[in-house]
Amino acid sequence: MKKIALLTAIALLLPVGVDAAQPVILKKHGYVVSEPQVTSQYYVKQIGMDLAWNKTRGATDIVVALIDSSADRNHTDLKNVPRVVNSMKGPYTADIHGTHTAGIMAGKHNRFGIAGLAPNVRYHFYNVFYGVNSDKTDSWTVANAVDTAVAKGANIINLSLGGDDYDSRLATSIKRARAKGVIIVASSGNDRKQTINFPANMKEVIAVGAIDSRHRLASFSNMDDRVKIVAPGVNILSLGINNRFIFMDGTSMAAPMVTASLALVKSINPYLTPGEIDQLIAKMPKASGKSYTELNAMKLLEATARPIHISAPSVWKSRYVNDVKLSVMKHSNLKSSFTLYQGNKKVKTLTPNRSFTMYSSGDWLPSGQYRIVGQVTDGKHKRYTSRTIDYVNTLKTAVSVKVSEEGTFSIHTTRKGTVTVLDSNGKVLYEALHIAGTFPVRGNTTQKLTVILKPTDLREKVVTTSFEPPIIEDEPPVTETL
Repeated sequence: MKKIALLTAIALLLPVGVDAAQPVILKKHGYVVSEPQVTSQYYVKQIGMDLAWNKTRGATDIVVALIDSSADRNHTDLKNVPRVVNSMKGPYTADIHGTHTAGIMAGKHNRFGIAGLAPNVRYHFYNVFYGVNSDKTDSWTVANAVDTAVAKGANIINLSLGGDDYDSRLATSIKRARAKGVIIVASSGNDRKQTINFPANMKEVIAVGAIDSRHRLASFSNMDDRVKIVAPGVNILSLGINNRFIFMDGTSMAAPMVTASLALVKSINPYLTPGEIDQLIAKMPKASGKSYTELNAMKLLEATARPIHISAPSVWKSRYVNDVKLSVMKHSNLKSSFTLYQGNKKVKTLTPNRSFTMYSSGDWLPSGQYRIVGQVTDGKHKRYTSRTIDYVNTLKTAVSVKVSEEGTFSIHTTRKGTVTVLDSNGKVLYEALHIAGTFPVRGNTTQKLTVILKPTDLREKVVTTSFEPPIIEDEPPVTETL
């Protein structure tokens, strides 16, 4: 009875429905957003940005130019954003449209309001509209802003604007920007038409249409087969002027979501050309019968090729390494380097696609933890990668001696160190620092001597060997028999 009672008591302590032999579900601890308004930003999860933030929230050497109306730089969610403001026409006076589009991309993660989609990149805000809440500008002013943004180092330009008429001057500025490697993103327009606005209709531009929270095309979104990507543009929460938060609709809201996502892509690989970005978008999954893809920032990042890569096993047990692959993306303007470190000490420089040895400065490297650090640069952007390896040196510290010829000994050491040769009376005949290998020492090869190796690697023990000359027995005299 006691046994039954004990088992019953134990059973009562176990959670109902839990089998001790079954595995439990564990979740990855990712980036946690603490912005109080983020629950109203449905688009964050819809475009996979909550997952993308676990990979990057942007690099500070990536510059996004927002060519729009003036953003409210005094809004708490924009106040500490690394940015430059420029007014191409009229005073830089805070406006709702520019503030809203800026907030979608740049809103700081500061526990105040919303969560911007690419909060850690740098921004250049350009005002190209005439006055407060003006909804019109001219193409030459925008062209001037595009040229200025390119000259000031923009990687991506967002144009949440457009019109019905083509303008060669703005088109030339956009073509020139793309030729210099700048990505141009533009909204398709809100006219409910089956054709899209200029400049979104240019082949050099990534045209963005709008969808709603149920993944349906927005009723107002201009669409044709030149729209290659769509993003949420209905009931979008972002910033208003005077520290407010407002909801707005429009392809103007969808475009900065694509721009912010591409800013994260460029943060991982800043060397991707506009053409390669086009190919990346084209490879994204499309709904059946659709010519466009729906923005998913996480999938874009997963498909982004890393500019520099190291493939290596986590443990090395051979002094001759031939299973490490060091690779760099094939762009003619890139320079790269790979370096092997032990702690903070540089051990040696490695060459891609070549095997190497764990030998440096005249000695085999000791067991321990090493790092391969790769760097690539185009002169403007630098990117790094690294790989940590546990190296096991199975080579034992040893020294040996033999006679190579009369009057000369051949001494061989497996490690770098000080070699001391003593005669039979303990007198030092020879002492010098030697790298691992074989070297000659002059001496009397008919006498006993001792050889000591004291490795420079203090973790290794001192080893000793001795030489005993062979005993030559006297031959008995030959007796002649008469």
